[in-house]
Amino acid sequence: MTPEETQWINDHLDLYNYAKQIGDQEWQKELNRSLAGWKEQSSQQALSMKAAELWRKFDVINRRMLDLYRQLRDSDDASDLKTLREEVWLLKLQRVELSRQFKESF
Repeated sequence: MTPEETQWINDHLDLYNYAKQIGDQEWQKELNRSLAGWKEQSSQQALSMKAAELWRKFDVINRRMLDLYRQLRDSDDASDLKTLREEVWLLKLQRVELSRQFKESF
């Protein structure tokens, strides 16, 4: 949470407490809705950022795999083929892990 967000929350909590002290229930409800809205917006923003990061990683892995497949197609060296296949396998495992994280989060 940024210092500005922390300050905004603290200010609203102070206002909520003041509204409670003076008995203004309508103002309390309004401040409560505002705090709840901020929490929802913050939560949605965090999910969006996480999704974007997972997709970015997924794209990087896919591009690397395409490059490796090209190398596999063009290579004649048996030891190179083995190394390239192992790297492809590791990338596939990473991609499965990213998919799992995506499913758990969304």
